[in-house]
Amino acid sequence: KPAKRLSSDSNSHEGVAAGEISALEEAFRKFAVHGDTRATGKEMHGKNWSKLCKDCNIIDGKNVTTTDVDIVFSKIKGKSVRTITFEQFKEALQELSKKRFKGKSDEEALQEMYKLIEGKGPGLTGVT
Repeated sequence: KPAKRLSSDSNSHEGVAAGEISALEEAFRKFAVHGDTRATGKEMHGKNWSKLCKDCNIIDGKNVTTTDVDIVFSKIKGKSVRTITFEQFKEALQELSKKRFKGKSDEEALQEMYKLIEGKGPGLTGVT
């Protein structure tokens, strides 16, 4: 019988029902492990965070620049660490969504942000 891709018990008990992970978290994991064979997908380095922001068009060069992305990353992560968790990732997105989607409510801006990222992975840009 076909192997199930996600085991429901071993790796994700962060409030996700029966091993279902959200499209957002899936994208987070794909980018988190990109270019790092030892990565678990639980946290993301700054380099991969910037890549995600570029690849998913969060950086639009007008409202959000690479500098903004770096600043938010530094602000959100802990002082002595070099990575952010999925929870912190969502915080970072919230910060950036206000800049990226000016004039929308916080909630709307965040939803728009998620839409940019969901279903994406490194190197899949421009693929519809």
